[in-house]
Amino acid sequence: MPSTLALDPARVRLPENQEQPIDLFYAFAYISDRQEGLVIVNVATLVDGNPENNFLNKDVVFNPDGVLTGASFVAAAGHRLYITTPRGLAIVDVSDPMHPHLAGELGGNFLRNPHCVAIQFRYAFVTDDDGLKVLDITDPVRPIPVRKGFVRLGNAGRLYVARTYAYVANGPEGLAIVDVENPERPRLDQMFSAGGAINDARAVQIGSVNASQFALVAD
Repeated sequence: MPSTLALDPARVRLPENQEQPIDLFYAFAYISDRQEGLVIVNVATLVDGNPENNFLNKDVVFNPDGVLTGASFVAAAGHRLYITTPRGLAIVDVSDPMHPHLAGELGGNFLRNPHCVAIQFRYAFVTDDDGLKVLDITDPVRPIPVRKGFVRLGNAGRLYVARTYAYVANGPEGLAIVDVENPERPRLDQMFSAGGAINDARAVQIGSVNASQFALVAD
């Protein structure tokens, strides 16, 4: 989802509130599919106030020339989707969600079987078979590998970047906490396994619960 909020671009706006239009981009969920590539589904019907039309359709299936086959994760930033595949990182422009187009790629010469991607400001953080790698996306469709933007991890999977830290699910070693205050020189801050209790970390989500920050780890 492009936003943690449920948004309905078709909602009637009140002129006296000076409400701005909501971009159509926010009406959709963008799904990575290992066989079909990218699947786009309009989910705004779930928040339009009508409980009788809550049915979803596979609105768009996008996989030009098979470049998205094996897609494992998708992150939205601006009007672009960053998608990890066995080939590398693909950037798909969804300015018109019903007619997406491939805008850029970074091939496997730098990325080895990428698993997940997170975007923060002008950097993309990608996990692959080598660990955590940083890309400069100042030009959003032409990612450039950061020369010293690499932390070796043995089992890097899903990650979540929150301000100055990247949290990486690192399999049997637990949760890797990487300092990314300087994204061009990331460093491993600590490996946390709760005394061995986290021994098969697969995914992590950072969020606020009761005004405190927590990492929710799938193991």
